[in-house]
Amino acid sequence: MQGILFYALGVGAFATMDAFAKYLSGSYPVAEIILIRALFGYLPILLQYRMGTVRGMQAVRSANPLMQLLRGGCVLAAGATFFLSLSGLSLADATAISLAAPVFMALIGITVLREPAGWETYATIAVALAGGLLIVRPTDGMNLYALIAVVSALFYALGVVATRRAGQADAPVVTAIWGNTVMLVGSGAWVLQSGWVWPVAGDWLPFIGVGLAGGVANLLYIAGLRLSGVSDVAVIDYSIFAWAAAFSVFVFHEDIPAASLVGAVLILGSGVYSAAAKWLRSRDEPAGEPLAVGMGPTS
Repeated sequence: MQGILFYALGVGAFATMDAFAKYLSGSYPVAEIILIRALFGYLPILLQYRMGTVRGMQAVRSANPLMQLLRGGCVLAAGATFFLSLSGLSLADATAISLAAPVFMALIGITVLREPAGWETYATIAVALAGGLLIVRPTDGMNLYALIAVVSALFYALGVVATRRAGQADAPVVTAIWGNTVMLVGSGAWVLQSGWVWPVAGDWLPFIGVGLAGGVANLLYIAGLRLSGVSDVAVIDYSIFAWAAAFSVFVFHEDIPAASLVGAVLILGSGVYSAAAKWLRSRDEPAGEPLAVGMGPTS
């Protein structure tokens, strides 16, 4: 129960990070927001290093550097596109679309990795896609920012697949260091191209909030995953929509259309069903090592 509580608080911290990013996205370059996020990202990595057994150069030497670079690029792209979508979508809509990432994971598993799939897998994919269409509402005219959010979910799914492949060769702390460093270097180079907008006095707190909330979220994820199995907490990831909806309504005063709520329920329902099915299959398996930090629900 302690692990589940830590993980649930981590989801809330990630939602808080997204809310700060939503506030900043209309006035500052996305690259600048991600750069601050990446700098604070080394805090949980340092804790992960001290709690682990991998030391020295072993913590940075990868057996599969190309896969690590690919994973880091996917993480950077997922975060950049999600933060960019926040400048044109409500926080609730962007978050709901991002929760369709498991659909892309399933499709990648079926089409690329040739994983077996039954009718239940196809049913959950169809339900989640229907929910996504209700949120995007292509009949009302295609929303560019909604498409960007869909692309973010796709990059997130690719990042998860790359994380699994990288984890077959490297320790979690190696994956965490490589991923965060790629994000830092990539966003730093992007800032050199897009320019740095010096924050006004009142915006320093949201910038610090983005970094601290993301760092604290990863710390809570590490603690939660050390005390509980991955399958035990998988469903909790979907609670981020409740946080996002609350921030949308009470902080940003955004209206959530009925169609978006129905679409979110369909996506959440399919995801919860899929995660619960996996939990039933793996509940007798022992908890594994904590996942590499940097791949939270939306970042």
